[in-house]
This record gives sequence, structure tokens and C-alpha cells, in this order.
Amino acid sequence: MPFETLVRLLRNNGSVKPDESDPANPVAIATAGVLLELAHADQHFSEREQAQLLETMTATFGLTSEQAARILDKANEARGTTIDHWAFTSRIRESTDRDTRIEIVKAMWRLVFADGRLHDYEEYLVRKLSDLLGVQHHEMIEAKVTVRKAIGQGPEAKAGE
Repeated sequence: MPFETLVRLLRNNGSVKPDESDPANPVAIATAGVLLELAHADQHFSEREQAQLLETMTATFGLTSEQAARILDKANEARGTTIDHWAFTSRIRESTDRDTRIEIVKAMWRLVFADGRLHDYEEYLVRKLSDLLGVQHHEMIEAKVTVRKAIGQGPEAKAGE
């Protein structure tokens, strides 16, 4: 399923109807929170990761750059008060279908590969978050392979090689 399908699913899925005029959409904030966790996993939030994150948020939720930046700010604030990943992932899991959650996992892989390196903790965190989202292990691996192929890396290549 292409990335554009994620946009359509999030806009049309029964309980997930982002109001483009309301950048406080809880699913958007939860998705941003999950992606921010990944972006900071290697202790370095690169410009390429920032650009990938902003692109994901604007495309997925039909936001302007300014609206996406506000959502990212809200998600970052929420990250500071959330003890675990369950708060973000449970919101997404309750409000989206499996295909949408798999597309979110693909967005996670695109984000961790954005800086050209895959750190062990990033990979661990994608696995953990995928599990919390209710995405099965084989679906998470398929998402990883799909993203690697899309960005020009073979399925067995290490990021940055």
C-alpha cells in the first residue's frame, strides 16, 4: 500500500477524520509523538529526520507546515509528560485500522533511515512500537523491506552502508 493510501485512510477511516482546520487532532499528535520518539532514539535529531517528520505530518494529515509544527510541539510536550509509549500507541491503535497502522510503521522506518544510519536502539524501538500498535512481526519486517526498496537499499543492506 503506497504512502498516499495512508493519507486517504487517515482522512476517511470511521473514527479518524482529521479536521484540517484543527491541528489538535489527537491521532495526529499521537502519531507525531511516536515519530518523535524514534527521531530522538539515537540522541541526534538530524535535519534530514526533521524534514522527513515534517513531510510525513503534512502529507498524512493534510496540514500546512505551520500546523504540522504546532502538532509536533504539542506532541513534544506530551512526550515530556508521558512515562511510556502506550499513551501514544493506544490512541493510534484504537482509532485506526490495521492497514493504517502498517503505513505508520512504514513512516517509522522512513524516519529512522532518513539520516542514512540504523542504530540498534532505533530498530528495537520500531519493533516495540509496532508491537504496541498491534502490527505483527512479519508485517513490521515486510514494512521495513518495502521502505528499504523504496529508498534504494536492498533488504539485507545496513543503513549507511
